[in-house]
Amino acid sequence: MRSPSPEARMAAKLRAKENSGGTPSSLDAWMAGKLSGADAALPLPRRVETAQLAALRRLLRYLSGYSPFYARRLAGHNPDLADLDDMARLPCTDSTHLREWRDFLCVSQGDIQRMVSLRTSGTSGSPKRLAFTEKDLAATRDFFRVGLSELTSPGERLAVLLPGAERPDGVADQIRQALSSLDIRVESPAHARIAGEQDTPESLADWVGQGKFHCLVAAPMQLRTLLHFFPQAPPPLRSVLAGADSLDPGLGLTLRAAWACDLRDHYGLTESGYGLAVECAAHDGYHMRALDIFTEILDVESDAPLPPGCPGEVVITTLGREAMPLLRYRTGDLSSLLPGPCRCGSPMPRLGPIMGRIERSPGQPPRLTRPPKGARSGAMEDL
Repeated sequence: MRSPSPEARMAAKLRAKENSGGTPSSLDAWMAGKLSGADAALPLPRRVETAQLAALRRLLRYLSGYSPFYARRLAGHNPDLADLDDMARLPCTDSTHLREWRDFLCVSQGDIQRMVSLRTSGTSGSPKRLAFTEKDLAATRDFFRVGLSELTSPGERLAVLLPGAERPDGVADQIRQALSSLDIRVESPAHARIAGEQDTPESLADWVGQGKFHCLVAAPMQLRTLLHFFPQAPPPLRSVLAGADSLDPGLGLTLRAAWACDLRDHYGLTESGYGLAVECAAHDGYHMRALDIFTEILDVESDAPLPPGCPGEVVITTLGREAMPLLRYRTGDLSSLLPGPCRCGSPMPRLGPIMGRIERSPGQPPRLTRPPKGARSGAMEDL
């Protein structure tokens, strides 16, 4: 009998690690550090919930005082929530509202560090726009730093391949700033591109092959393309973070086996400030940045909050955002909160797989669809 190849042995080790759990996600330690002044005797989920409630109360006062849109929407609502369940009495926000972005703005335009325009598929009229201050972007960089520190080590090289990520203050720049203190070199194909030159699959593969990268941040479509050129991982690659679109489970399994790498999926959208939730090594759901974003799962028809295990629409509320906080924003993504602790040992709630899309049309009931492979409403668009 032939002995397994080194790649097959590495893939088997990764599968064993995933199945056996391991060290809890570093996001837990990150959040615990932020709550160092809270009652350490309480379990972390309770401490996070207490912090979320306080942040939500502050947010409602902030929105009522600075956002014209929410000042109207929240008129008559008491900002002093009794508990997290009280969120159910507050109105939701959807993407159509964001076309009047100035109505959401809570800071002067001079305080805006980054503005992103998004045109929702199938709609006409003005695109929705989202604004971020430097403080808003710094919170995202902190999340990137913690999540990517599990995939990289000091002195290594990381490549950000996401389309458009090299734009000023875009995702590549945010990752570069996030990892600068860790002595990790961050590059994108734009650094090697000649002015006016267009990326092709061949040029992307050539750049990756010559770059000697230890970690890639890429969209699933890019990973599928690279797999065609690299049946085995281009050395010294050992980890990959998939983002921007849904990672097809079959592609994930193929990549982990062929490349013998630590491949994790990230769920985020521009409205969440890019980062929202990320897998750990156990691949048992997405660990959420719960101190920055309050996540609910609502019934598609009644908008009633659903318990863990029940699929519904992912609805987010951004906490601590300065420029354009969002209250109960409908993402259009169908998922669920996962019950029980993660296999990695974390006791924190996690977000389950994105199972489809919720499409709404005026005068029509919500319609559930399954996204095509590689499509996700929560994509980090116009990076």
